[in-house]
Amino acid sequence: MVKTFVFMGLPGSGKGKQTELLSEKTGFLVVSTGAKLREIVKVGTAMSKKVAEVMNAGELLPSWFVSYIFQEALFSLQEDSGIIFEGVGRKEAEARLFTETCEWLGRDFRVLNIKVSETTVSERLHKRQEIEGRTDDNPAIFQNRLKNFYEHTTPALEFFRSIGKVIDIDGEPLPDLVFTELWQKVSTL
Repeated sequence: MVKTFVFMGLPGSGKGKQTELLSEKTGFLVVSTGAKLREIVKVGTAMSKKVAEVMNAGELLPSWFVSYIFQEALFSLQEDSGIIFEGVGRKEAEARLFTETCEWLGRDFRVLNIKVSETTVSERLHKRQEIEGRTDDNPAIFQNRLKNFYEHTTPALEFFRSIGKVIDIDGEPLPDLVFTELWQKVSTL
């Protein structure tokens, strides 16, 4: 069975919720790059300020920074443990390094691509900003995040697709229905 998963999709596609549901079902550890970065920002160091600047502008962090996060998580895992990543492989260089790292460790993986329309994610992020107050969800920053998705993440996703690692999931329905489809597709791996 595959025990390493990476969630990808537009900002607000529901990656976080699906990550949570998959973790509840499997008991796999979750590594959320966004959550880790928000923790780093709270520390208040010079690096924290730099990370906050990048996030608040809706930009992506350097590949080496994100690669450190996923490599540290992978290297600390027991061989038979499962892991779910959210926010990894957002640039092609990261996707290639993630693949190389997993191959070296002998860990098969799949990328779960949550597909939703821009209209849907725009509505979801507006609601999330009202509820959670996340600064990276405001409309101007969201537009930059979309630009970065198409410019950087789409080529990374296409790299994963070219090596046969992508499973597309319809992210438009309610979360429980999305998870039903997701589980049908991953439980047989």
